[in-house]
Amino acid sequence: MHKKISAGLTVALIIVTLIITAMITTAVTMNVYSSLISDLPRREEMYDKLSEADDLIRNNYLGEIEEESVNGGIISGYLGALSQGDNIYMTPEEYESYKTEKSGINPEDGSPVKTVSYQEYGSCGYIKITGFNDNTPSQFKEACDSAAANSAQALIIDVRNTQSENIKAAAEIIDIIVPLASEGTQAIAAAEDKNGNNIQVFSADSASIDLPVSVLVNEKTSGAGELIACDMRDFGKGAVVGQTTAGNGAYQKIFELTDGSAVLLTVGKIIPYTSDCYDGVGVVPDYTVNMTGEASELKNDGQFLQAYAVVTAQK
Repeated sequence: MHKKISAGLTVALIIVTLIITAMITTAVTMNVYSSLISDLPRREEMYDKLSEADDLIRNNYLGEIEEESVNGGIISGYLGALSQGDNIYMTPEEYESYKTEKSGINPEDGSPVKTVSYQEYGSCGYIKITGFNDNTPSQFKEACDSAAANSAQALIIDVRNTQSENIKAAAEIIDIIVPLASEGTQAIAAAEDKNGNNIQVFSADSASIDLPVSVLVNEKTSGAGELIACDMRDFGKGAVVGQTTAGNGAYQKIFELTDGSAVLLTVGKIIPYTSDCYDGVGVVPDYTVNMTGEASELKNDGQFLQAYAVVTAQK
């Protein structure tokens, strides 16, 4: 049988609930307020200095001030003073161009920009990646399909001289080759913010390619190419050959501004499958082979020949 609750007790419970809610709200508000207050002197100093310079320039500058260029220049200067990662301000026109380039579509004829090439070398399939955009993973999958159709016994992935921070494209390429992630981050990679929180996770599915892999890198391999090299080794798919990479483990995010411009900001660092973040240190190859230039043919490419020797020995 249900017992009736007195009106007085009901009112008391409501009051207690309101008090607890108010206490929680106050605590959260105070934390936010304290954060703003502690940051306020630095912001005031920055705004005061900017205002002082603005008054000086407007009163003394000989030419006419282009307000839009000045506003963009202020943001560019702010971003340029940041030490972590490449942080960029884009005008509305530059932002539109950036989106087109990232999509991998040629603005002149609408055709996909070719960033992946494939050829056979002995019993191996050689996949050369020259850049990373939204079409690169599908082109990479086509190269892998060609390798399977030609009964390739191993794959060599060349990411030398690739300088891109399109981590999403890199993760999609890795997912084509590796199985379901079950160790480490339990993902292909995770983007971690300054407080150690995951702000993006790149997952893997169960499909994979059961071939030995070798990844070619050099000192100009930066960002997305580094993740491919690191994860292939982490997943036990194969060795890394070449030179220690650039060490760019930054994760960037686009923030659109109200006037159509945008800011590309470094908001985290990439944590690979099981390795530590390579930011600032690079990916150290399993087989170091130094080169002073690029060979015009694979048969004269010392780094490639080492990679070929490694994967053919694993068959």
